[in-house]
Amino acid sequence: MTSSNNPFFNTDFSDFMDPQKIAASFQGAGFNANANAWTEIHRKNLETIAEANRICFEGLQAAGQRQAEIIRRSLEEAVEAVSALAEQGAPEKRAALQIEMVKQSYEKMLANLRELSEINSKSTSEAAEKINQRIAANLDELGATLQEMSAGQPASKGTSKSKK
Repeated sequence: MTSSNNPFFNTDFSDFMDPQKIAASFQGAGFNANANAWTEIHRKNLETIAEANRICFEGLQAAGQRQAEIIRRSLEEAVEAVSALAEQGAPEKRAALQIEMVKQSYEKMLANLRELSEINSKSTSEAAEKINQRIAANLDELGATLQEMSAGQPASKGTSKSKK
C-alpha cells in the first residue's frame, strides 16, 4: 500500500477515547482549578432539563386526562344521538337530524382538537422557556468562568483566594 497525504489516515484516534488523556489535556488549561464552577454549571443544566421534563410530563398528563374526558363525553353523546334518531319516524326528519348531528359533532371535534393543542403548546412553550433561560444563564456563567480563568482567579464564588 502507498502512503497517504491525508492526516486522518496517519492519526491514532484512540487518544480521543482515552478519558485520562482527555482529562490531562484540560489540566494545562486550568479546568481543574475551576472544577467547582464547571460542576455547578452542569448541575444547573441537569436541574433545568429535569424541570423541563417535568413540565412536559405534566402537560402530557393533562392532555391525556382531557382526552379521556372528551372520549367519555363523546360516547355519551353518541348514545343520546342514536336514541334521538330512533324516535324520529319519517326518513326526512331522520336525515335532517343526522346532518345537524354531524355538523355539531364536527364543530365539537375542532374545538376539542384546539383545546388539546393549546394544552400541549402551553407545556412545550413553558419547557422551552426554561431551557432558553438556562442557555442564556449558561453562556453568562461560562463567559465569567473563562474570564476568571484567564485572570487567574477562582471561578467559584464560594472559594476565596488565600493571601500570602
